[in-house]
Amino acid sequence: MRILLILAALIALVWAGASQVPLGFALRQLPMNAMGVQWTQSEGTVWNGRIMGVYLNGQPVGDIDVSLRPLSLITMRPEVAFQWGGAGGRGAGTLAMSDDIIEANDLRIEQRISALESLSPEVRAIGGVFRLTQGAVRIEGLRCTSATGRLSSNTLSIAAERFGREFSELSGSLDCEDGAFNIQMNGSGPTGDTIAIVADATLYGRSEIEVVANTNDNEIETLLANAGFSRRNGVWTYTRETSAIGQGAQ
Repeated sequence: MRILLILAALIALVWAGASQVPLGFALRQLPMNAMGVQWTQSEGTVWNGRIMGVYLNGQPVGDIDVSLRPLSLITMRPEVAFQWGGAGGRGAGTLAMSDDIIEANDLRIEQRISALESLSPEVRAIGGVFRLTQGAVRIEGLRCTSATGRLSSNTLSIAAERFGREFSELSGSLDCEDGAFNIQMNGSGPTGDTIAIVADATLYGRSEIEVVANTNDNEIETLLANAGFSRRNGVWTYTRETSAIGQGAQ
């Protein structure tokens, strides 16, 4: 009983101490700048705080609310629940940290395509929503080592409808490849038209996306050509790259 009381007292002290740690101080202990994360200000503590005016490699994210999960202190592996909204998107999940390992679980993201500034104006003008559900990510030494999640977007079906065509929603999965996040999504139409998207992105902001479309519809081929696609080996291909940013200022 004495041992239990001592443990209870120690846990209470840890909780009390953690509740007083300013959120801004905790953020400065993390490699946020190296990952291109910027923010205008923070308020509160790690127990219950808010990060305001957040940007990720130049992309506005909005405000993020964080709250420490008390039971995680027992395992000496702090875990916070977070949710954010603004800049055309919203999301939630949990984040646990230990040494140079960061794990995010139960990730749920919903982002309007029109608000993604890294995309071309033609794609943003189509609109639609990008979603990630059942997401989980493990990062070691600022490299993605494992990632899972279900991806979907209705952008393609919206674009097809505008031109009197039918197309499925894009769907796919999240993975890791050579330390970078890898996204693969596919869609198809009733007449055999297909589209495949492969994208890679690092935590430093470098990204590459390739879209491959296969169609025998002359009108769609004209639209693809006007949208920046080029014909290669019988299929239409679009590529876009961005260089690493990283080292963001807070």
